[in-house]
Amino acid sequence: MRVWVMALTWRSALLSTMTAFAFTMQASAQTLDQDIPWQSFHDWTVFQSRVYKGCVATASYQNGTTVRLGYDGIINSYFVNFSNRRWSNYPLMKIFELEFSLDRSRNFKGFFHVIERDGMPTFETGEIKIAFLDALAAANGFRIREDGTQLVALSLSGSRRALNSMVECERARNSR
Repeated sequence: MRVWVMALTWRSALLSTMTAFAFTMQASAQTLDQDIPWQSFHDWTVFQSRVYKGCVATASYQNGTTVRLGYDGIINSYFVNFSNRRWSNYPLMKIFELEFSLDRSRNFKGFFHVIERDGMPTFETGEIKIAFLDALAAANGFRIREDGTQLVALSLSGSRRALNSMVECERARNSR
């Protein structure tokens, strides 16, 4: 079993946390209706985010989880975050090491901080490696664990198309 590291160091997690803190108040007050739509298909929506100053692909699930994959123009890196009201027991601004299991065969670990996004606890990390995004887009599903406890298991149907659309959106945004 291979283990890949998404966020390389505590320093990158701390930098990401400090950046998130700087705009958490702004981000929690803004909603998707202030963003610029790009494409929608299957369970995914791709848009240009005014909060992140980059393009984002997002999907919401029946269990209340929202997943966002995108480019953060503020810190110039790709990010992933996921939210769910059920995770209110995780303190804001604390850093957790999480494990992603993709299709039960590939594992990735990384440091995530907890912020509030749209009124929900949100695990977020920046400085994502492209290898992780490629593996995520190719996967049929994933599980996320924190200290052995499963937080969520979700399908990733349509994620390849969503990530490709997000990259096209980012290219178009940068060509202006």
